[in-house]
Amino acid sequence: MPESHREILDNQTLMVLWTITETESELQSGLFLSAEALDRLSQRKSSVHRKGYLAIRQLLKSLDIPPAMHQYDEKGAPFLTDGRCISITHSGEVAAVAISPTAVGIDLEPYKEKIKRVASRFLHRSELQKPSALDEIHYLTQLWTAKEALYKLYKKPGLVFKEQLCIDPFHKGASQGRGTVIDQSNATHFPLEFRHFTNYCLTLATTN
Repeated sequence: MPESHREILDNQTLMVLWTITETESELQSGLFLSAEALDRLSQRKSSVHRKGYLAIRQLLKSLDIPPAMHQYDEKGAPFLTDGRCISITHSGEVAAVAISPTAVGIDLEPYKEKIKRVASRFLHRSELQKPSALDEIHYLTQLWTAKEALYKLYKKPGLVFKEQLCIDPFHKGASQGRGTVIDQSNATHFPLEFRHFTNYCLTLATTN
């Protein structure tokens, strides 16, 4: 199916989601893929990852972003040659793109039981006590997407999630929050936008 959610935030950040129901060949239909893009596609070994990559390309096409405008820097982060900032994410059957005039990070993740087994790897000590009204899986998944979004926005490889990324407490169903990046002796705060869907959640990190 085509895009399943579109939203423009107050700071003119555009967020668009695509729910993936198509086959790989259907997703590739109508796309122009350069040799570099085809190489990136071939490096994705699973069908799920290939479809996610192609869904992102379909989203960019729907936003009138030509292939030559969408590039990757030396660290593998996407950027647009017209000066706007971009962040992309895909997981399972959903893909999303965020376009903003300022730095932005977006991440989504389906709710899965296994996140409880890996939580100790990314929880900051201030996040260990889950608010009583929040389901544990939903809480941990929202934290994970928030930290991934912050990481994409900040663009500094090597940040330690459980030590340098911290999310302020939030209530059940909250649509906004705040995250902090601790880099050496500096703590920088960023606003977060939370979005809740039936099978997954999403976080958008912005600079204003």
